[in-house]
Amino acid sequence: MKNDVKGPVLVADDNAGIRDTTAAILRTVGYTVTEASDGEAALEELAQQTFGVALLDVRMPRGDGISVVELLKSVPSPPVIVMVSAYECDGQMREHLDPRVFKYLKKPVPPKELIKAVGQALDTQRNLDVSE
Repeated sequence: MKNDVKGPVLVADDNAGIRDTTAAILRTVGYTVTEASDGEAALEELAQQTFGVALLDVRMPRGDGISVVELLKSVPSPPVIVMVSAYECDGQMREHLDPRVFKYLKKPVPPKELIKAVGQALDTQRNLDVSE
């Protein structure tokens, strides 16, 4: 594991296997990761801690990823959002995605693509922090 700590990143997915694997991949390259099993748990974590990036599953119980993004509009310094889903992102779904959604990834996400997307999202967050 690398010595430099990156993050923090929130991983919210109702599929424990995908959530655990995603978190493990990010931890192996030095990210600090917090996990949430549904939308409600994600909102609880977001209320307690500031995250640079939030990976949100589109379809989860107790608050899907889209509703979490909607509720983040009122949060000061919200994380950069990366949406993840087993389903293709069609035009109708893109209309529902907030402009703050940085990227949409289709499951299963290859590890290199996941690491690259999170890194780019954090770079975006840092650039936003510098410009404010």
